[in-house]
Amino acid sequence: MRYLHPVQAHERFLASGSYRFVIDGAPLRKTESWAIHAHPDGERFIRVDVDAREDEGKSILAEALLSRDGALVRLDIRYENAKFQGGVKTLRAAYQIAGDRLQVGYNLNGAERKYVEAELPQAALVDIPLFVFRGRAISKMAAQPDRELAIYVPMFDYAQLFPGVLRKGFSPVEGLGEDTLHLGERQVSTRRYRYVDRAATYWIDRHDTIVKRVSSFKQREITVEISNYAVSERQRN
Repeated sequence: MRYLHPVQAHERFLASGSYRFVIDGAPLRKTESWAIHAHPDGERFIRVDVDAREDEGKSILAEALLSRDGALVRLDIRYENAKFQGGVKTLRAAYQIAGDRLQVGYNLNGAERKYVEAELPQAALVDIPLFVFRGRAISKMAAQPDRELAIYVPMFDYAQLFPGVLRKGFSPVEGLGEDTLHLGERQVSTRRYRYVDRAATYWIDRHDTIVKRVSSFKQREITVEISNYAVSERQRN
């Protein structure tokens, strides 16, 4: 697994895993690996390595600092995609959330560093489009079916959508009950969720980790499943 900064001596391991991608039964040359560590003060540090260089040309290295209650404090992104004609080829960005303000410093396609700032409702859910973050966001959305939500989605691929999109409306996710999935020889209890406006179903465990996703795009079935999933004894209990 690649990373922006190596694990430090004061960090305590909590969990790690890697996602594999399959389209119509054929595996893609793409992985999304991640690791979560705790700091002594209770904050959590998440590292993500999206490696699709041989398939899509895309590479994303991300690091996120979460507060003790799980709120996003900072997100650092290094994005590269030399094959993306007309899109973002390189991006270095640092998102910081302070109160109701979102501050972003970034270099886009090698240009001079710029800064933007925007209002972000304090109650907004931040739905980072990387699997290790999305389980918690989906669980929170499904838990509030009758309440209008503000959902902020950081965007990396398209310059016209960078740094992200703030959407307001009712939850796009509904809960469908509980299922048991098999991870090798292990049985994992999950909650199943479905996006009501798109063909996507997620299975999420009690740690808010996505175990599996099945979606459809242009009449093709895309399956994402976790592998090498490890959870520390303290986290498990």
